[in-house]
Amino acid sequence: HPAFGDRLVILPNSDMISDTAFPDDIGPGLACGHGTHVAGVIHAIAPSAQLLPIRVLDPQGRGNTFVLAYAIEHAVNQGADVINLSLGADCGSQILDDVIADAIARGIVIVAAAGNDASITPNCPAALPGVISVAAVEETRVRAEWSNYGAWVALASPGVGITSTFPLGYTNEITATPGYASWSGTSM
Repeated sequence: HPAFGDRLVILPNSDMISDTAFPDDIGPGLACGHGTHVAGVIHAIAPSAQLLPIRVLDPQGRGNTFVLAYAIEHAVNQGADVINLSLGADCGSQILDDVIADAIARGIVIVAAAGNDASITPNCPAALPGVISVAAVEETRVRAEWSNYGAWVALASPGVGITSTFPLGYTNEITATPGYASWSGTSM
């Protein structure tokens, strides 16, 4: 997306789904644009930060914990200071637990979406020790009705109707203007 300017750092093996160098946010699919949208939110908050996108989910938002763990390890090895995980899975993956514990032990900050199931049940990686888990609130600072919640959640942030970058050339029901869209979720 042109809004990122020179802030993107594209390294070999950045697309772990298509096994290509460039992590295209391709569609169609329910998750098409999710990575670009979240990257835009991060860029808006920290405009001077470099972004190292690594694609671990398919256009439908599906993936597996082995690929996710490998991607986290790859980001750590590339010198990431902060790792955003706007995704979720059931807890219980030893490989994911281990790679996240290792990253945190190295001083890397890991932030993860709490999930959008209106559930108190812990969602991983957000519920793992040391991970900053983020729920969503509405403009009135009330928990969004679909946001996960519970003692395992570290903080809440605006997550309803957030406008951010969206892949150029793709449209769907959430697209506001070409290259931008409004979306809701704990990822936002």
